[in-house]
Amino acid sequence: MKILGLNTGEINSSAALVIDGKVAAGAPEERFTRQKLTKDFPHNSINYCLESQEFSLTDCDAIAQGWNPGANWQRFNSLISKHRAQRENYFYSLADNLFSHLPNRAPGDWTLMEMPKNSNCPPLYFVQHHRAHAANSFFLSPFEEAAILTCDFRGEVECTTFSHGKNTEIKTLSTQTMPHSLGLFYATFTELLGYKYDSDEWKVMALSAFDVDYKEIFEKLRSTYRLLEDGSLELDQSYYKGAIFDQPNLYTEKLLKLLGGHLGASGEEATTWHFSIAKAMQAAAEEIAVHFLNHLYKLTKCDNIVLGGGFFMNSVLNGKIIDLTPFKNVFVPYAPTDSGNSIGAALYVSHCIKNTPRSIQYNSSEIGPLFSNNQILTSLRRREISFTTCINIEQSIAQILAEGEILAVANGPMEFGDRALGNRSILADPRPASMKEQINTAIKYRENYRPFAPVVPEEEVGTYFDVADDFTCPYMEKVVPIRKQWHERLGAVTHVDGSGRVQTVNQKHNPKFHKILNEFKKLTGIPIVLNTSLNINGEPMALSPDDALNTFFNSGLKFLALGNHIIHKQEYKFKS
Repeated sequence: MKILGLNTGEINSSAALVIDGKVAAGAPEERFTRQKLTKDFPHNSINYCLESQEFSLTDCDAIAQGWNPGANWQRFNSLISKHRAQRENYFYSLADNLFSHLPNRAPGDWTLMEMPKNSNCPPLYFVQHHRAHAANSFFLSPFEEAAILTCDFRGEVECTTFSHGKNTEIKTLSTQTMPHSLGLFYATFTELLGYKYDSDEWKVMALSAFDVDYKEIFEKLRSTYRLLEDGSLELDQSYYKGAIFDQPNLYTEKLLKLLGGHLGASGEEATTWHFSIAKAMQAAAEEIAVHFLNHLYKLTKCDNIVLGGGFFMNSVLNGKIIDLTPFKNVFVPYAPTDSGNSIGAALYVSHCIKNTPRSIQYNSSEIGPLFSNNQILTSLRRREISFTTCINIEQSIAQILAEGEILAVANGPMEFGDRALGNRSILADPRPASMKEQINTAIKYRENYRPFAPVVPEEEVGTYFDVADDFTCPYMEKVVPIRKQWHERLGAVTHVDGSGRVQTVNQKHNPKFHKILNEFKKLTGIPIVLNTSLNINGEPMALSPDDALNTFFNSGLKFLALGNHIIHKQEYKFKS
C-alpha cells in the first residue's frame, strides 16, 4: 500500500511517501525552493519522494492531504454556490447545493474525492487537520496505546482535540473550536512583543527563561481566560481578536492597555517588559496545557501521552509534563507542526482507512535526500574549491571542535523537521560561554539571548542533566535542567535558567554522530557538543552540498564537513 501524503497551502508545504505503513521518504518544500515556510504546492518534494522509490504518481494507491475542506460543508453556502463564477466550480457548488436538501452535518474525519477514470490519478483523501496531527504523533510513537492531545492555532474549525489511539485506530473524544485556542493565545503574545507569529514563537520561549518579576503580569493575564470543568479553555474575546481574520493584529487595545501599553518592535533590544510578558505568558500557556492534559488523563486513564500540533514545539513545556501531570511517558514526533501533516495524513489513510497493520519501531527523521560522494565532489570541483579528505572524519571533526573552532556538517540523508539532529548541523565546543554569542553574531545573525542545544550520548545523559535514568530525547523536543555542577563548564549551552534543550544520540540510530561525541570526549573529557541548524537566520536549513557551501561562504564559518571532505578557509593541519 503506497500513500503519498501532502501538506499544501498551509505553513511549510511538504510531501511524504508511506509504504505499507512505514515512512519511506519525505521533505519540506522550503528546502528545495529556499523560501522559508513556503505554502507553495510541494512539486519538488513530491518528485523527490517518488523518484527515491522509483515510483510515478500512478503507482500510488492513494493521495492524502492534511486538510479537509469538507469540514466546512456543514450547511449550504449560498454566497458561493448559488452564483458559481464558472462551470469548474461545480466541484464545490453541486455538492453544496445537494447539502441544502440535507440536515446540517457535523464535520467528518475525512472526505474522499474520486478522480476522473481517464486521469490515472489515485483517489484523493482530504484528512481532517487534527486527525493528521494525531496520526503523525501516534503512529510514529513507540506506544500501542496512548492518549493524544492536539493543539495549534486552528485547523478547519478545531483548535484543541482530545483523542485516544490504540493499535491502528484513533478515536476522537472531544474537540474545541475557534476562537478559544491555545495556539492563538501564544501567537497573540508573539505578535504583541514585536515578533511574527507562526514563525518567531521560539524567540518568545527563549525570553521566558530570564529571571524577572512576572507574577503581577501573570495575574493580569489570568483574568483574560477561564479554565472550564469540562477540560476546555475560554478566551475573553475583548482581549483577543484572532478569530476575526481581516484585523491587523491578533491583540486588542484592551489587552495592550492591561499589560502596560508598550508595543514591541521586531529587532529592538529586549527590555524587562519583554522578558516579563514572555515569562508570564509561558506560565499561563503551561497552566492551560496542563489543564488539558489532566482532563485527557481522566478520560483515558492511559499512562502514555503523544502530542501534536504546532503548539508542542514548546520544548520548555514538553520537558515538564511528566512532573506536572499523571502521565508517565511522553512522545513528541520530529515534526509536530503542519509540515508533519504530510506524514500524518498518509499514515491516517494507511492505518485508519486502509487498515494497514502497524509495526512499532524507532522512526528516524532522516527521510530526506541523500547525496553521494560523487555529487559532493561535483559541487566542490564545479566551484574550484579546495578541500581535505579525511580517513577518520569523526575524529577530525572532534579535533577541530576541541580546538575552539566552529564547524558545519552536511552528511547523510536530510532530516525532516525544524531541528537539525546532526546531518545538517553547525557544531561547536559547548564549554566557553562566549561561544554562544560568537555563533549568534557571526554565523546565525540572530538575537544574542537565543540559546543553543547540547547533544549527548543517550547512555550518558543522566551524568549531565537532571533527568530519569531511562530518559531519551532523540528529536531535541524537550528542555530539561542541566545539573548545577555543569552550568559553568557547559557555558555555551546552559540557558539563563540553568536549562538546555537536549538531544540524546543513540549509537545504533546515529552511529556517526555518536562517534563524534565519543571522539570529542577523548580530547576534552566531555561527550557533549553544541548543535544548531545549518542555515543563516531567515533561511531554510541546508538540503544539498551547494546549500551547505552557500551558508559556509555567506557566514563566519571556517570549516565545513561534506561527507568525508572538510573545506576550510584557513590553513589547517589535520591529525587524521
